[in-house]
Amino acid sequence: MNKNPVVLITGGSRGIGAGIASEFAGNGYNVVINFLQDKKKADELLEKIRTKKGTARLYQADITDSSGVKKMVEDILKNEGRIDVLINNAGVIVNKSILKTDDSDWEKVIKTDLTGAFYLIKECSGVMARQKSGSIVNITSIVGARGVGGSSGYASAKAGLMGLTKSAARELGRFNICVNAVMPGFHLTDMGKEASDKYMELVKNESVLKRTTDIDELAKFIVFLSGMKTVSGQVFNWDSRII
Repeated sequence: MNKNPVVLITGGSRGIGAGIASEFAGNGYNVVINFLQDKKKADELLEKIRTKKGTARLYQADITDSSGVKKMVEDILKNEGRIDVLINNAGVIVNKSILKTDDSDWEKVIKTDLTGAFYLIKECSGVMARQKSGSIVNITSIVGARGVGGSSGYASAKAGLMGLTKSAARELGRFNICVNAVMPGFHLTDMGKEASDKYMELVKNESVLKRTTDIDELAKFIVFLSGMKTVSGQVFNWDSRII
């Protein structure tokens, strides 16, 4: 059993999650990559990490299913022995106006971006409490603070994730568990590429640096934050747009 610290990253097979996973692996963590559907991308990331002498393992699970989350955490403990860091990164977006958003659209986003994070925090915090240490980082968004037209479900879920972060920090601090959130900014990931050219231009114009965020810088910050022992309950804006 690997004695290195263990990090669980949800939605870790691509985009921001893949960047975060690679950075943790490069810093000596045993990386647990959760994914839902894209096995090919997950396998490619696993091979990339192992080629660079990193340690990683894949776990396929639907984070919107509480029993599936519980089973995944149990399997991780059997194989890895512990969970030191949880990165709640998995997320989806539905770009529709409120009038055109149906029940299934709303539920899909809320369940993935907020409820799934709650399930992971619930299961992992129990493990961390027994270990008397742990770090949880929730990947939220600036739109949770500012709102956005055309993606009300996403903005609502990310706003809720900030509230969950602060509430969890208050509850879990007595177990030496730090809980923080990061607004990562706009990236040209698979999700980011779905945005219209008009929206991308708007993001760049709103940025004080007139450019999008760098995933490598973001990943380095998240690894750094995960190792902090006296910072909790904070929401860090890693976006060069100002709230």
